Amino acid sequence: MKPTITELRKIAASRFKQVQASEKGLLSKTNTLQRKLNAFMRQVFIPSLDIDNGRIKNTNANLLKIKKASKLRAFLKNVINLSLLDYYDKEFSKTQSNSIKYFNGFSPTQAATSRISTRGNTFVDTFLDSLFENNTVFSNLQTTLRNGATTGQRVSDLTQLMNDQITGKGKKFGLLTSYHYNNGFNEFQDYARDLDNQFSKELNLNYAIYAGGEIKTTRHFCDEHNGKIYTREEIEDLGQTEWQGKKDNNNIFIDAGGYNCRHNWDFISYQLAKRLRPNIERSKYDKI
Repeated sequence: MKPTITELRKIAASRFKQVQASEKGLLSKTNTLQRKLNAFMRQVFIPSLDIDNGRIKNTNANLLKIKKASKLRAFLKNVINLSLLDYYDKEFSKTQSNSIKYFNGFSPTQAATSRISTRGNTFVDTFLDSLFENNTVFSNLQTTLRNGATTGQRVSDLTQLMNDQITGKGKKFGLLTSYHYNNGFNEFQDYARDLDNQFSKELNLNYAIYAGGEIKTTRHFCDEHNGKIYTREEIEDLGQTEWQGKKDNNNIFIDAGGYNCRHNWDFISYQLAKRLRPNIERSKYDKI
């Protein structure tokens, strides 16, 4: 028996909450790790430098130690990055499971599910390799340390400066949270949309509800289309229009409304689409 719209909406709502939890959890995780990183810098790395009368000495030995920073590199790799890699892996796995659950009612073949899951795993691996090969966090810390040494900065001032840099000051994100918010936060949503698009093509589902609700900051594009049902070609046409917040080279099936968009395309059958939008025409993509 094909899934009802009520069943699909229930699964979609659960999946939406899971993605939001993954995003919120990422910020919480990075905040916790920032405190660990700050403690490492304060208790281990800074005291390892040559210090005279409460100031960091401007010596070749200090500059070389900061350039190599082998203990810092190891801490970032073995404590910070390993913990975050584990987090991303678990949360992406949840997203994949929820997408499979949503489309199970449309009876995908085992081969199709396996193929899409493999593609998803490749996406995750490629993304994570790129995310953690970037040395932005290390280089930012290194720059602060180098400046502290070349200017003979007081240890107390350098410690405070690094505390503000690593953990954030006021409403400003700290170093890890900022990096992962800018480079990882939206990937949970994008991953879910990519899986959905692959399943919908495989299952010949060419109708979708633009779902996600509205909040005070909802952009006009999302407000205009929220809750409406479209055919695949109508969605493609929407992607050719311009709106504020649209990404460069926007793929509307993956990026939806653009930067930080929290909307999804909840794919449904023609029969369900017809029930919700009686005047809808058959999609040209349907394989009847």
